[in-house]
Order: sequence, then C-alpha cells, then structure tokens
Amino acid sequence: MTRPIPVFRFAACATLIALIAHSAAAAQNRAPASDLKSPANPPLPPSFSLVIAPPENAPSAEAEPEPAILSPLAGAIRSALQGRTGFDRAADKELFAAVRAFYAQARFQPAWMKDGRPSAQARAMVERIARARYDGLKASDYRLPALYRLRERNPERAARADVAFSFQVARFMTHLAAGRIAPAAVSHRITHKPQKPDVGDILTRLSHDEDVGRAVRKFEPPHPQYWALKDRLAGMLADGKDDEPVPQIAGGRSLRFGLRDWRVAVLRARLDIPAQADGDPQIFDKEIEQAVKAYQKANNLHADGIVGPRTRAMLNGAHGQSEAATLIANLERWRWIPRDLMAFNVMVNVPEFRLRVMSDGRPVHETRVIVGKPKNPTPIFSDEIEHIVVNPYWNVPTSILREEMLPSAQRNPYFFSDNGYQVLAQTRGHMRIVDPWSIDWFRVNPATIRIRQPPGTSNALGRIKFLFPNRHAVYLHDTPSKSLFARSSRALSHGCVRVQNPMEFADALLAHEPKWDAARLRTLFGGKEKWVTLETRVPVHMTYFTARVEADGTLRRITDLYGYDAKLRRLMGI
Repeated sequence: MTRPIPVFRFAACATLIALIAHSAAAAQNRAPASDLKSPANPPLPPSFSLVIAPPENAPSAEAEPEPAILSPLAGAIRSALQGRTGFDRAADKELFAAVRAFYAQARFQPAWMKDGRPSAQARAMVERIARARYDGLKASDYRLPALYRLRERNPERAARADVAFSFQVARFMTHLAAGRIAPAAVSHRITHKPQKPDVGDILTRLSHDEDVGRAVRKFEPPHPQYWALKDRLAGMLADGKDDEPVPQIAGGRSLRFGLRDWRVAVLRARLDIPAQADGDPQIFDKEIEQAVKAYQKANNLHADGIVGPRTRAMLNGAHGQSEAATLIANLERWRWIPRDLMAFNVMVNVPEFRLRVMSDGRPVHETRVIVGKPKNPTPIFSDEIEHIVVNPYWNVPTSILREEMLPSAQRNPYFFSDNGYQVLAQTRGHMRIVDPWSIDWFRVNPATIRIRQPPGTSNALGRIKFLFPNRHAVYLHDTPSKSLFARSSRALSHGCVRVQNPMEFADALLAHEPKWDAARLRTLFGGKEKWVTLETRVPVHMTYFTARVEADGTLRRITDLYGYDAKLRRLMGI
C-alpha cells in the first residue's frame, strides 16, 4: 500500500507544490505494480480548507508588488536606481527619489526605449530641451545622455542612460513649471511656495503622449502675462537681440525741450526716435518730448516730458540689464505664484505701485498704491482677504516703536499724548491704558507695552483697512496723506500698502458680496471700530514684476525697486 501523504500548511504555493510532487514520486517508486493506477493524492475531505499564509512583512494587497523575476534590463534599472547617491543639492536628492518611485511603479521597465530603440518621445524631449533658452532656461543645465546609449546591448549602460534621461527630464520640467531658484534665496520676504508638479505624472505623460510639445505646455504656468512675456523673449531671440544692452543715459542735469546735449542722442536710441535727416540728434525737440511724455504716461510717471532722475532710472533699467534678462527674471517669478489665481482676485504689483481687481483675467478696477520703503520692503506672497475694518485702531508695530517713537518719548514724555496715541501696559493681568508718565521710557522693554492710535480723521490707517491675516502682519488700508499719491515713486510705508481710492476699491472688492457695498460701509464711518467679515474670501496676490506686456503688445519695464531683479539674475547666471 502507498503511504498516505500528510497535508501541511505551507507559507508559499511553490513550496507546497514541490513537496507534494516529491512525495508522490517517492510513493510511486515504492508502490507495487497493481497500485500504480491509484491516485497519488486522494481528494481532500469536504470539511478541509487549505490556507496559504503570507510571509512576514509581505506588502498589503493595495501595494504594488515587486516582480519576482526581472528581465536583465529591468534588473539593471533597479540596480542603477539603488546605486545613485551623493547629490550636491537636496532638491536633486528629492527629485531622484521621485524618479525611483516612478520606475518602481512601472516594474522597472525602461521609459524611453521601444523595441530596443529610443522612442519617439525621447527624441522629441531632446529637441524640446535643446530649445530651453526660449523658456528663459539653459539647455546646458540638463545633460541628457547620448541617445546611442539607449540602443546598447549592454543592459547596465542602457539602464543608466534611461534613468539619467528621466532624471534630467524631471529636472527640466520642474524648473519649467515651478522655477529654478527658491524664492527665499532672493529674499526672506518672498514667501511664495511654488507648486512643483508630480514627477511620476511628468514622466508618465511625456514618455507616452504622442504630442510631447502639447504635454510639456500643460505643465507651464497658465497665466496670460507669462505667455506674453515668453512670446516676447522668443521674438527677441529669433532676431538675435538677446545680448543687446539697454542704451544708458548718463547722469547730470535734467533733459528737457530746447536743450542740446550729447545724451539726447542716447535718449533717441533708447526710445527709437531718430532725428530728422537735416536735424541735430543732440537737440531735445518736440518729437522727442512727445515720446518722453508717452513713455512717462505708460509707466505711471509724471508726464511732463522732462527726463529727470526718476525717468532716467526707468529708461536705463536695472543696472542696464538687457531686455532679455528682464524677461527671464520675470518668467521665473511667474512660475513661483499660484497656478490658480482664482477668477476674481486682487493683484498688487509692488514695484509698479499699482493695485488691480481682476475678474476672469481682466482688470475691473485699478488704483495707485504706496508700498514699503527699500529698508522696509512690502513682502511678496499670496493670501485671502477675510475682513474689512471700519474706523480702525492703528496698533503700532514694535519695530516702529523701538526705532522711531521711543527716542522721541525719551526727549518728550508728552510725545504720545500730544500726537493722539494711547499707551497700554499690563495692569492686574490685563493690557490697560496707562498714563505715559508712568512708563520709564529709558528702561522699558518695547515688547512689554503697546501703542495704538484710536480711530479718527488723523489715524494713520484712515477710515478703513482690508485684512488678510498673514505672518508678515501687513494689510491694505486708507491713509489721510492723500497728497503722496501724486508722486511717481511711492515707496514710503513701513511695509503695508496704502490705497489711493479705498472706497472705490471696496466697491470693486464687494462685487460678489450680497449684503455689503461701499455705500453701506460709509454708514459705519465715525465712532467705534467695526469689523465686517466677507462671506466669500477674495484671493490677494502681492507680486513683484518688472516687465509687463500691454494689450497693444508694447513691453513696459518697471524699476527694480528692491533690487530683486539684480539678485535673481546673479542666482540664475544671466
């Protein structure tokens, strides 16, 4: 008789099958000839259930299982991914980890080879990256492996080439979508968080899409100004004008009508206004005066036709940088801001001293603003307007108290009361108004007291302010100093943004609020501070752009107020 074969509970099916086969063969060797036709494995009884236990630390059913057997090329790709270390930049290390995850999800199959040859998508990406200069990037920053290596029969070399190709494509696309330079590297007051695309999505789309150019464009910023600036750059490069510096107008007395000066010839070159055939190019005539007025008007300068220090600085641009460098710096900054600005939003362009309420991509309200001085720059970031405060208190920032008010209080103990300020200090566990005479202004720690200006006609915030709570403690507000808006350069505040026509702005801002408009806000003027909470928050974007393409296609260049263009160009090597 054949000995019965015991049934065990095994950890893996392959082991179970092998043991059963081995036992059956042994039984067959021992069995008499009359028993050879009997089954080696009798059927299991109905009540028996075979349970295959998973090994310890096995991946869950939802995890992507690693293939048990890899092809030579897939195994080489896995080895290439595991062997890559020693990145100089944390961003590259993070990027390569995402590339590794992409290949693991694809079971380590090559991304850029098809039937042993470079795919059409690989060839298209080589051509696309070669044109990186039209994006304001450098093709030399993305060292793609030579395509012939993808055709190598040596799987190790082919694997390294495929992985390197994916890594460089991911770098290029990340820079194209979210910028090369971290905003904080330019200034800690720029706190935009660029939205980096998913590397797996990048590589999957670009390695499979039949129209690679279209796929690339989907990852670029969708903003009309980005594309207008990019088109301008492409046209300039096609004309070979990318290295032409802006003609520099030397300093000296102001240029005006009737003056003869060698610098007028430079001004003509800058504005592209040649002299008459029999005229003197150094004479400041009516034609050049009209051109100067048009330039001043287009750039929000006082249009008097006189080239003084402010107009000359704008004509010269930032350090005489080429127009191409200006465009490239601005393209980089467009990559930093949110991709979805929302259909209805507020945009403040700080160096332009301009606020716009935007609806579906077009301005429905514009006004002048006053922004922070170069030593107190207005921060650059995005947030949401949540509240409008009527008859606001002005709580003096500690920095202003320490640097500007404290010396005055030390000289004159009546300084705060004479100027309408209240002094608050900790009294019986609460901040209460105290007599300024009770404070030793020579020993006091400014952080332990609070100075505020009550609501009123002389309040520094005017009658109204617009709040979007943020880490920078800045906001938009009215001001009693209306005459300052007549100035062409309006970097005069400590960081907050003063609005020239706050009630017109309020009307535009409240266009989608069912219960509020400027007329109702005016009924709250006078008396105590009153807060209005918006039912729908309005996105607000504090931006820094020094180039803008107008509707008629003309390019406006704006003075680099805080030197951010110059710093960014150094970081980008342009």
